[in-house]
Amino acid sequence: MLKDRNFALGSAAIFGFASVLYGSAVLIPQLSQQQLGYTATLAGLVLSPGAICIVFLIPVISKLMNVIQTRFLVPFGFFLMGCALLYSHHLVPNVDYVTLTKMRSVQSIGIVFLFVPVTTLAYLSLPKSLNNDASALFTMFRNVAGSIGISLATAMIRERTQANMAHMVEHLTPLNQPYNDTVNRIARTLMDTGQTMSQAMSAATGHMYQTLVSQATILAYLDVFLACAIFSFLFIPMTFFFSLVKASGQAGGH
Repeated sequence: MLKDRNFALGSAAIFGFASVLYGSAVLIPQLSQQQLGYTATLAGLVLSPGAICIVFLIPVISKLMNVIQTRFLVPFGFFLMGCALLYSHHLVPNVDYVTLTKMRSVQSIGIVFLFVPVTTLAYLSLPKSLNNDASALFTMFRNVAGSIGISLATAMIRERTQANMAHMVEHLTPLNQPYNDTVNRIARTLMDTGQTMSQAMSAATGHMYQTLVSQATILAYLDVFLACAIFSFLFIPMTFFFSLVKASGQAGGH
């Protein structure tokens, strides 16, 4: 089956697409719950507008496939997804609900331009006698890629957080005047609430550590979003090797 050029390219494209899709999809709800304190329900609502966009845009893509070569929709989809992930790279620690929703919704637009066209192209020139086996293999590529994407994304968040903390902790020292000024300012505020100087200084130092962890984690999310964006852009050249045909309704029931 992989001797068929379209199916081989489609399998590679769905592998890259699924790894980026699932890897990036898990980041926003994880961020909203662990860093922003969202409930599971509210984190789910962050993803809902993106799902609505997909529902309304899929019929539009089906119409476009009748007038535009489907192989041109796939690189455009990877380009959109890469740009959406670059937009997510502008994440800040105090990001609000609306901004998170916009980030996921923009990513969903790229999904629409990828899922149906890639699936259609993969089966376009494959003999119908191989459709059942090809469907199982194609689904396996997608599922395995999704698992790999989620695993790599979550592992990278932890690794990049530790790396960022190791770099930023150099500034949290009594030899750094801005650090001293910030700790003393927080301590004075706490002392105004009735705490002793030792209690206030301990609490202020703990607050600075929590700020360090929070900012290092946000930077880790930025690193992973950037890596996903670059990975999306790298798949664009490969998509131009699909067959030069329109795929209007030729892909069977897949």
